Formats: sequence, C-alpha cells, structure tokens
Amino acid sequence: MEGGGTCRDVCKELGIAYEGRDLRAGFDATRSESFDALGSFDFVWLHPPYWQMIRYNASSRCLSNAPTLAAFVSALRSVFANCRRVLAEHGKLAVLIGDGKHEGRYLGLPFRTLNAAEAEGYQLAAPEIIRFGHGSTSSKRVYSTSFIPRLHDVCLVLERTSSNR
Repeated sequence: MEGGGTCRDVCKELGIAYEGRDLRAGFDATRSESFDALGSFDFVWLHPPYWQMIRYNASSRCLSNAPTLAAFVSALRSVFANCRRVLAEHGKLAVLIGDGKHEGRYLGLPFRTLNAAEAEGYQLAAPEIIRFGHGSTSSKRVYSTSFIPRLHDVCLVLERTSSNR
C-alpha cells in the first residue's frame, strides 16, 4: 500500500532504509505468499484504502472494492496477519485510517481497524495520533445538513503481542 510514495521520499531524505510494495505493482498484501521472501522489518507503515470512498482501481483485490464492510475488515485482518509474519519481535505497525459514511451511517473505520489488529495479535503501542486534513476534499465541501464532516485521520501505532492471539 505504497500509494504515491510519500514514505519512500521521506525515508530517502532522512537516509532510512525503505522497501515499498503496492497492488499496482502486483503485490497483494492480503495474500500470505506475497510476504514469503520479504525478510524481517522493525517498522511497517500502512495507509490502506478506505472502504468504497475512493476506488483506486478496478481490481477486486483492492480493499477499496470489497463488496461489503465485513469483507473489507476481513481483508484488512489478512493484511495484519501477513504483516505480523514479517514484523520483528518488538516491531511496530502504524496504520493511517480515516472514517466516512455509507448509506447515512458512520463506518467507525478507526475502531474497526483497531479491533481487527487486536484480533491478529497487536496492541496499541502509543496513543492515537490525529492527522488533520487541512485542505482535504471534505473541508472544501458545503453541506446542506448540520453534521460534523471528517477532517482528520487516525494513526494507530501498534506492536506485536508476544502470542499470536
């Protein structure tokens, strides 16, 4: 889930070793065999697509195209399980996730993400980090109803628990 490569650029500027993968280049993070030859990592950064908010491509393998919210969470759990396999014993996994509405109801994606991660053997390693989306598409829209638009994303910094579950 390398996206536009912002992490790659920051790591390069800071002189930090970086290795990135993305579905666009054939890497399917939901498939365990994709991780077989990767080795071990101290830190993994994920910014998964948010379910059905922005369709990044037409691939059924893309999390943004999951047919249901339950299927999205199930696929995200697969990603977490696969990342856990390559994460060093005291390694950290950071996940940036926002929220949105579907059929008039908030999805609670940050909470669902944390629950999915805990089910795959992770726990919070730090308080949630809030990233404000100044200039995001939702901050430029005019809404006809009175509600609070999503103006931030949540970064969850997780660590492996000592047992798998």
